[in-house]
Amino acid sequence: MKKTFGKEIKVWALAALTLFSGTAFISCDDEVDAENRFTFKGELISNYLENNPERFSSFCTILDKAKIGKKSSGSILKTLSTYGSYTCFAPTNTAIEKYLANEYNAYIESVEANKLDPSVQIYRTGITSPYLEDISDSMATEIAKNHIIEMGYMTTDINEGAFPKVTMNRRVTTVEWITDEAGRVFPLLNNNSRIIEQDLEKENGYVQVVDEVLNPSSSNIHELLGEHPSFSLFSTAIQATGLDKLLSTYEIDPDYDNTLLGPSFSNKPGNPHYPEEHKQRYTLLVESNDLLADPSKNHLGISITTIDALEKLASEWYGTEALGDYSNPKNPLYKYILYHIIDRQLLYSSSTGPGGFLMEAYEWMGFNSEINLPTTFDRYDYFETLLPYTMIKVTKPFTNETTYIPYGEAESSTLSKQIILNYSQDMGTRCNNQNMKYYINVVVEPARITKTRPGLENFDQSAINGIIHTIDRILIYNEEEMAGNILNERMRWDTSSLFPELTNNGVRWLPEENVTAGDKIYIPDNFCTRLRLRNNQTNIYYLRPHKTGLEGYSTYMGDEIMVSGKYDFEYRLPHVPSGNYELRFGFNQSDARGIAQFYVDGKICGIPVDMREGAETEEMIGWFDESEMNEEEIDANDKSMRNRGWMKGPASVHLTLEKESMRVTKKAVRRIVGTFRLNSGVDHWIRFKDVREAGLYNELSQDYLELVPTAVLNDPSKPEDKY
Repeated sequence: MKKTFGKEIKVWALAALTLFSGTAFISCDDEVDAENRFTFKGELISNYLENNPERFSSFCTILDKAKIGKKSSGSILKTLSTYGSYTCFAPTNTAIEKYLANEYNAYIESVEANKLDPSVQIYRTGITSPYLEDISDSMATEIAKNHIIEMGYMTTDINEGAFPKVTMNRRVTTVEWITDEAGRVFPLLNNNSRIIEQDLEKENGYVQVVDEVLNPSSSNIHELLGEHPSFSLFSTAIQATGLDKLLSTYEIDPDYDNTLLGPSFSNKPGNPHYPEEHKQRYTLLVESNDLLADPSKNHLGISITTIDALEKLASEWYGTEALGDYSNPKNPLYKYILYHIIDRQLLYSSSTGPGGFLMEAYEWMGFNSEINLPTTFDRYDYFETLLPYTMIKVTKPFTNETTYIPYGEAESSTLSKQIILNYSQDMGTRCNNQNMKYYINVVVEPARITKTRPGLENFDQSAINGIIHTIDRILIYNEEEMAGNILNERMRWDTSSLFPELTNNGVRWLPEENVTAGDKIYIPDNFCTRLRLRNNQTNIYYLRPHKTGLEGYSTYMGDEIMVSGKYDFEYRLPHVPSGNYELRFGFNQSDARGIAQFYVDGKICGIPVDMREGAETEEMIGWFDESEMNEEEIDANDKSMRNRGWMKGPASVHLTLEKESMRVTKKAVRRIVGTFRLNSGVDHWIRFKDVREAGLYNELSQDYLELVPTAVLNDPSKPEDKY
């Protein structure tokens, strides 16, 4: 279980501190204030480490040198003596001695090699001495923050994948369960460090004793790819296109400061939380050398072992313009690589860390994803790639029993419960070009599968600016096939998924120990490139997944974007294939809601929409309880609501507490904004403007957005309206 305060008095004390201070969590740039100290009767993490010098004196030295933040003089060791909840990966003295020796020797060897050949880069990690006393404060901080998570986790909370929250250094800690020669099972962290003593419970968290220093890669995502020879062809292609420079980016705004004060919300004491950083991260989808080279594995009957051969394959789908000029954006190889890059870091699962491909096994503050998104329906999401005006569909089906043999496995598996790119339930039988069926239903491999590929036994997928996933088929984009098959369906986006910055900077879905249910994170102006404020009275907040179901209130994926003030703002619609689409806006009615005028591409869409709850809006919408209706009556009510421009909430999303669908509550509704022509190669924007009297307290809830091809609306075989 996640570590919380075990006694009621401790919970009360923390709540009191939160009430009077506005926010109780310790920012990375805050001093450890003596007023925030709590008197514990039991042993703290800091006490445990200091009381066992024969094992942890070296780690204590590092923690004492390490600083909480750039602007503070407080040490991380002091932080571990305060209230809160932490996971501390504690390396032994032997582990630290070994780490210093190895890093120093690598540095000296690189210096000597550089003397003989100046082209050889000197290995620089900040360790230039094997002695503990020579470690700089900055290096001590780097090491310390890699070993602390600001939430307490037991190993029993962790499945294969990663710890749900990043470290203080904002790095993912991967987990793999291994069995030693004696048959004992251990968690292996970051491919190199075993937890040799698990779940030592202390008053403010858990200590996990490790036998190696956690040393996550400091390489960017392309550099990390190049460290694995089994990715050499894909890595060489990235370098040839010049996209290695793009994949080296990390800092968006080096001067970003989350300590700046902002507007308050709902007259609550203090200020809301802020994103802790403003960085760019990527997901890289990669075909390994063995997949490209083996005709039986790539399903194409050809062997691809050179860049020229890869370009030839790409030219069949992306055209022949600028052939041979790899760095030209019009070159097919260039386009091929771009479609393999998603604009955010996506872990294999949200249950294994912040920001997964899909929300699953996520439970926090009364919210449960498995109730909200029942497994009677496929789970899905859509993300834009770096290939301009393209997207990729991610699906976890729960009903497809089609078999396939995962790489390195002796027995077949089914597509059910796999993470699949560009999923087609009919397995491509409807493809206009039958060759396209070999490039869809691409399975994203979990790390354990990747490690069975030649040369990838020590696969490291976590870079400083993103993550690498291997795939089991070659990935191609074709707009005709996407429009006519893969994306020819009702598409739904959780509003927060529209902005990659929220995933990349620890905002979307990420739990916080000392952030209460529904607490708010203020989204600064210009933080999200696809979000534009048209006046300075617009305040935008992200509400983390929180308990719903009370009085019929429910949200898709448990979170929402909340807007307050005399708002006027717009955001870019997702890049979909050219076509005609019905645009829908999903939200929850409330007395606190306002009246908003919608615009698409600068044009007014109908009359202003009253989003308040009451008799007038109820009559306007035409919502009726269907619990005692027959199917004919339910269909008639749905048609009546559509004629008025409204729909009930989707049946595929459930109230978290009652386990009933959104259709049972009149609060959760969909507004049909209109039907629009959306063209590929063009940005389309939706705008919301408050039209109530100035000075009134108005909210605008942004839950989800839907785009539905008109071909789907006119297809009686797809009863999508209910789902």
